[in-house]
Order: sequence, then C-alpha cells, then structure tokens
Amino acid sequence: MKEDRFYSPAECRFNRRTTLWLIQNLGSLREGHWPTDASNYVDITSRSNKSRASFITPVEYAAEVESRLERCGLDGLILEALECWGKTVDSLGMYFGVPAWSIIKRARRALAYVASGVNRRWHNTPKRKGQSYQEFKKKGAKNAK
Repeated sequence: MKEDRFYSPAECRFNRRTTLWLIQNLGSLREGHWPTDASNYVDITSRSNKSRASFITPVEYAAEVESRLERCGLDGLILEALECWGKTVDSLGMYFGVPAWSIIKRARRALAYVASGVNRRWHNTPKRKGQSYQEFKKKGAKNAK
C-alpha cells in the first residue's frame, strides 16, 4: 500500500496519512536520510538550524515512529511487517494462525494508536486523557458493540 505522495519534515503531523508514509520509509529514516521526492525536494535548513547535523531530523522521526510502534506490541510489529518488510496479509495470517481480516484489523488499530498527532496518545492533554494501547483496544471494542 505504498503511497506516491511525498512529505517534507514540516508537513509531518502524525496523522494517519503522514504516519503511514513515515512507517513505509522507516528504513531510510533510520539511516539518516529523508526519502527523496520525484520533484527533487531538498531540505534547506535555516541559519538558526545549521548547528544540527543533516541526519538528525530523519533519525528523530524514525525514533518517534519506532517508539510509538513498540507501544502497540505485536500489533505494531504486524503493521511494520506489512508496510516495511513487504509481508502480505495472508502470509502473516498463516504465521499467527488467524484469518486475514484479523491481521488487517490489528494493523489498522495499531496505525490509529500510532497516528495520534503531535501529542502522543498515552500522554494526558487538555483534550484527552492518556491511555495505554490495551486501554485503547478495549475502548475500541466497546464502541464497536
């Protein structure tokens, strides 16, 4: 489900679309390279930002995404396997001994938790109470009934 859209660091808001794009490009971000765009985007740093190494921003985004994925446990690993490693829903279903729809549901739920905006879902904010991934799953199950 690779997306053709490109996002600059300033455009990443940790919504579902940009978070999915970050997960799909996690390999190059870990290596310290921002993914290239067909229109040859070049990240131009401002004067006040020149003291930072060029690889800091991609590595920071990679660390943030990995931290959020790890909070989801096995569901985060499923999402990463689908988007980064090229695994199929059917192959993961066979590995875990569950139907394909279950793998899709777990990946979508993990993406919803990971893509919680700038304020992480597990932090208390004025708009929402922080919650663990387990609490998030229970809340979703209650809403589905």
